[in-house]
Amino acid sequence: MPWMVILTQLVLPLSLLLWLALCPATGWLRALQLISVASILLGIAFTALWTLPPFWVPYVYALLFVLITVSQLIKNYRSAKDLRRTSTANALTTLLVAGLGILGGYLSYQALQGYGFPEEDIVDIAPPFTAGHYLVAHGGASEIINAHLKTLDRSVERYLPWRGQSKAIDIFRITPLGLHKDGWQPIDPARYTSFGTPVVAPCNGRIASVVDGIKNMPVPEMDREHMAGNYIAIDCGEFYIFLAHLHPGSIVISTGQRVETGDPLAQMGNSGNSSEPHLHVHAQRGLPEDSPLAGEPLWLTINGRFLLRNSRLQVAQDDVLIHQN
Repeated sequence: MPWMVILTQLVLPLSLLLWLALCPATGWLRALQLISVASILLGIAFTALWTLPPFWVPYVYALLFVLITVSQLIKNYRSAKDLRRTSTANALTTLLVAGLGILGGYLSYQALQGYGFPEEDIVDIAPPFTAGHYLVAHGGASEIINAHLKTLDRSVERYLPWRGQSKAIDIFRITPLGLHKDGWQPIDPARYTSFGTPVVAPCNGRIASVVDGIKNMPVPEMDREHMAGNYIAIDCGEFYIFLAHLHPGSIVISTGQRVETGDPLAQMGNSGNSSEPHLHVHAQRGLPEDSPLAGEPLWLTINGRFLLRNSRLQVAQDDVLIHQN
């Protein structure tokens, strides 16, 4: 929800930094104040999706935090003696923020658990899109930064038909400054940077399955009856690659056709269970006839890189992936 993004990614961090600058505590409370604010900022930076505000905003927060801390250290050093005492109100505020700091630390820990590079069931592909700047919305090995992982739970029967997509990544196209849409929460999917972006084959293989004709949804409505929307499944030999939420009528290949890496396939759209235009990519073993997305999920890398939430990619004209982080 937009208001939640505004609250957690703008109002809360800026309020904490302003409080840190204008109401510094003293003694051990000062250390608690600094640690708590840093922990909250880190928790938000690791777990939030930075599209609006864009990816560079957490770096601005980090710079402000360092500048505020250093300036106050210099000010205290120059003073012969700091005669201030922490007011009761500020002390209570510090203790309250410390509680949020514990939550921030927990969120950071959970997010960092997903940064570990898996050692099993990994397949590597080329970028499935043409030249441009891209940002990962869901990716990594922990559920807090990759919502797809919840369908790994075999005890939930309704997840079983979608188990193959459990280790998927979702990718937006962005501008060089990190913006990904024209306007504030536009309903028209065509106003999003991802919409209409060419999708290309990420491997050599054969087109195993094609679904087309499912309409794009207005943002943020989602089609729960056709979860993957329009999609293409490619038999890459030892595994299948799925490219989903494609623009209806944009698919230029057919089932059984051979493709090579870089061949045009379709365009990004907003069909299916998609809150806004993006490309869903996942790898799986097997292609069950009754439930195509129920194969065994595989971890996925692009040009050898394990992608996480907020990972940024730049694809050059020659399809060389450049690491931007």
